[in-house]
Amino acid sequence: MKSETPKPATLEVASGYKIAAHRERVLAYLRGEPVYPVSLELDLTSRCSRNCRDCPSTRASVHWELSENFIERLFSVLGGNVPGLLLTGGEPTISALFAPTLALARQRGFRDIAVVTNGSHLDNEEVCTALLAHASTIRVSLYDWEEEVFSGAESILQHLQTLRQRIEGSQSPLRIGVSALTSTRRLKKLRRLVQKAVGAGVHWIYFHPRCRHWDQGRPQPEEQAGVLDEIGRLQEEFSEQIEIDVSTQRYLDFPLHFAAYHAAHFLMVVGADRKNYLGAEVKYHPDFVIDDLGNGFDNDFLWDNIRLQQIDAQSSDKYRALGSRHRGVLYNDFIERLKCKDREAERILDSRPHFRYPHIL
Repeated sequence: MKSETPKPATLEVASGYKIAAHRERVLAYLRGEPVYPVSLELDLTSRCSRNCRDCPSTRASVHWELSENFIERLFSVLGGNVPGLLLTGGEPTISALFAPTLALARQRGFRDIAVVTNGSHLDNEEVCTALLAHASTIRVSLYDWEEEVFSGAESILQHLQTLRQRIEGSQSPLRIGVSALTSTRRLKKLRRLVQKAVGAGVHWIYFHPRCRHWDQGRPQPEEQAGVLDEIGRLQEEFSEQIEIDVSTQRYLDFPLHFAAYHAAHFLMVVGADRKNYLGAEVKYHPDFVIDDLGNGFDNDFLWDNIRLQQIDAQSSDKYRALGSRHRGVLYNDFIERLKCKDREAERILDSRPHFRYPHIL
């Protein structure tokens, strides 16, 4: 089994090899031992203040909200064992439980806490206070940043500028990131977006491919010719002003192979409907529910035989979301290569690469 394996950079936010930062946990899994996830991705709500194209969450006919009791129970089982928490949605900052959940997460021992948000509510005092006190980083999704609609992003960038000022004034460890979707069609506009992010005081920006058909559970990337080269130029030009990150493997056209969805053991995805999904790229698609936690769960639910069987039932030759090249899909390929004693994969694992927010897979 062979695939293209660029040398992984260190201290990036994202990489298809980020799971290699957890060498001992990966080796335990390869030995057949039960392991706790590295990250919990949790939707507080499926509601959102935006209505993005193809989003399976916001376009659902029914919306869900997690309860305080459910969150407390889940954290009581996972907290201390799972070091990373990613709060998302929907739009997590509109949940009445947003601030209490951040505080509880810190109390329960989560080490890296990230929030994915559209940024529309960063002018809310309760939201900002909670972020400054408890979050490691936020990732603001600027998915509609193109010239014809950039005025819609301007208010978000203003919120970020104000938040950066508060970070500096309070010496909060919070770091601001933004994520933006790329395509060949957007190629000539990437530089202006970076300039805008720098002006707003953003610490890091993450580029990843724009995909179609998320709502069908069959994401496929749009044309990306020239994007990696342009990002490379921007990284060099703005190296002193902002960290520019990209998961290179999401852009490269090498075959992916896996005999099970290994990443589900390391990245646990729970929707606002209290269901555990196979991966983030198939969230809210009923075909990919591997456990329903809504009726309660035991302390050892992660190793329930039915849950494990559903994880093992997925393989690259039949996984319809393979084209997303999402992080879980890339982790599957990497772990499969380790299982097959691929020397390059073993070299990467043994190199113990370092990443920002290593517990947010």
